[in-house]
Amino acid sequence: MKNIPVGFWSGFWSYNLLLPLILKEGRRLIYIDTHKILSYGSFLNFIVTSRSFGKTFGFLDFCASNFIKSNHENQFIYLRRFKTETTKASPTLFDKIKLLDKYKNHNLYTKGSKAYIDDEVAGFIIPLSQAQTFKSVNFSKVKYIIFDEFILEPGHNHYIENEVELLLGFIETVMRNRDDVRVFCLGNAVTQVNPYFMYFNLSLPYNNSYKTFKDGLILMYYGVNEEFLKQKQESKIGRLTAGTQYSAYAISNEFRLEDDNFIEKKTGSSQCHFAFKYKDKTYGAWFDFNAGKIFVSFDYDPSVLMFSTTHSDHTPNTMMISEAKEYHCWKTFIKNYKMGNVYFESQKIKVMVQELMKLLITR
Repeated sequence: MKNIPVGFWSGFWSYNLLLPLILKEGRRLIYIDTHKILSYGSFLNFIVTSRSFGKTFGFLDFCASNFIKSNHENQFIYLRRFKTETTKASPTLFDKIKLLDKYKNHNLYTKGSKAYIDDEVAGFIIPLSQAQTFKSVNFSKVKYIIFDEFILEPGHNHYIENEVELLLGFIETVMRNRDDVRVFCLGNAVTQVNPYFMYFNLSLPYNNSYKTFKDGLILMYYGVNEEFLKQKQESKIGRLTAGTQYSAYAISNEFRLEDDNFIEKKTGSSQCHFAFKYKDKTYGAWFDFNAGKIFVSFDYDPSVLMFSTTHSDHTPNTMMISEAKEYHCWKTFIKNYKMGNVYFESQKIKVMVQELMKLLITR
């Protein structure tokens, strides 16, 4: 590799997971390095950073390099949620990493749903929504799966029903009794309340960039690099958005959809008037008439009316939401929600109930 700054490798770890590389045309590019993440040996890796941190670049570079070094044996899968996303991503998938000097003697390109290096299949470009159609496909050479944009941006499509289990089923299809596949889920810091964090009960690292779960099977990486942060802050978009919510999310890696508004623990004088189920979780609605507030909590009184909000949540002794909306307690709840008098005991509860209320109010 040409033009690497003097002393670069000796100071490698001071970059805290960022590799400065010199592209063929001389531009300096900083992107996430995969080495320390890989050193944990985790099976399922969640990589959450600010925008433009080079997540996709870094892991595509790793997979391409590994394919070449393995004598064209170790293939990869580039996974997106929907067909429209893979169709859009495929033509330019290798465009950025091709600029690296180390690929100057190699031919990297894509054609349809496959990625090629030196005219051999290096990877597959697959939409998760169509995972069931790939059950008969032979992925015996696939060693790595990159699931890009696993956390949805607001206003962009939607999560697939039972998405986490759909992904797990697809991973099992790829592995077929092997134990040498590793998965990298890449996402921007939009919200911690997403299907993956909730399914695996994940939380962010504290005073560190790394945290493991399930005896090391799962790795969470979440961090900001000072050199990258400084570079972004000094850019035109960084200076333009300084002090805004967008800057906090896109540059400083703060979760975009999370604030402390309407987060409050229920009072001692509040009483549970009803409970409801939504997406396999049960919530209690606690009314404090003296404070003029309603609190939503994971705590609930099992003796009160229980409502189900979706058909999958419907169980014996629960009432469907279509009937529930005729009850005074629900009418009061919805009215107070619109008035800003409903509070939530955690971010998870807030996001899920807000999602539910959008469905109820628009029905």
